[in-house]
Amino acid sequence: MTITRTPPPGYTCAGGTSDGTGHVAVAALIAGAPASWQVYAADGKARKAFDAWPVMPEPEGWQGLVVKPSTGANGGNLVQHAAFAADGSAGASTVVSWDPTLVGTTLWNASPDPLGGCLVVVAGIDLFHNHWSGLRAQRFDASGAPRWSTAGMFGARSDRILFLGGGVSRAGESLAIWQHSAWLDVSWFDASGTSLGESDFTERSDAVLGSNALQHDIDLVPLLDGGLAVHADGAFRSVYAHLATASAPLPSWLADHATWTYRFTRGNAGYALFPPPGQDSADCSQAIELYAPSGRRCGRVALHGDGRSCSTGSVDQGWDGTVVQQEAAGACTYRFWPGLLAKP
Repeated sequence: MTITRTPPPGYTCAGGTSDGTGHVAVAALIAGAPASWQVYAADGKARKAFDAWPVMPEPEGWQGLVVKPSTGANGGNLVQHAAFAADGSAGASTVVSWDPTLVGTTLWNASPDPLGGCLVVVAGIDLFHNHWSGLRAQRFDASGAPRWSTAGMFGARSDRILFLGGGVSRAGESLAIWQHSAWLDVSWFDASGTSLGESDFTERSDAVLGSNALQHDIDLVPLLDGGLAVHADGAFRSVYAHLATASAPLPSWLADHATWTYRFTRGNAGYALFPPPGQDSADCSQAIELYAPSGRRCGRVALHGDGRSCSTGSVDQGWDGTVVQQEAAGACTYRFWPGLLAKP
């Protein structure tokens, strides 16, 4: 199927994905605002649009974050988890940050759950009481309802937290990592939200994240063996084995594709690796690499272009195995193949 989107004025078209029902959502970006997502049915007909960032596909519909600056005298941000139906219509919404009149929420991260749903971690600084900092986390199921009876509260200290990341293991536990001076603190939580222990000053942050910058954009991406891969500032850097509090080197298949993205594919039988956008291609084609859990390369899916040279766009796989390709960098035309990488 081929679709073309007309984005809102001033927005630039970006990548797309699919949920488990065959609906496709494609993004448009603008500085200072959440992404605008337009949903299409499997037959290519436009449905509703919604705003959120980041957005994660679900077995049915989508989940993401909506951040609203506080209008109170003390500033701060109100961070909400939002669920959207398969057609893009709004569903449940849950505030995941603190009261913005009391605590300034400064950082937030949302990461998909391989079981459906997501984990949200936020950092804040007390606007009173000597400006203590801390973190708060909540996990949501595939319908958008909180999994944990109460939000997890952890990481309290007297100085501001500068960066953080979170992720959900395929085995069911959640991991949060965050900045502590030039080091990282680490905490695992079980499926109910109970802390499995907080480890302070586990490693220097540059050893895990690849640099000693004061800010990082971090995602913890699940692996099929129960571990989590650390994606920081546009590339994979290291991994945390299941329940480990210290990082380890990347497996060779991921180290060789550090700037690519990946998804579980073919009913969790292996990995599909997707090349980054913005690559020069003589015939405007792209290739998806397929790998077994062992790291053995199993095959390749070629997405043929029109034969003319171009700078490639984004390509990704959604929940149901649908592959969505942006035809060229910055373009608003997309091709998608329903269920291309679904379980046979």
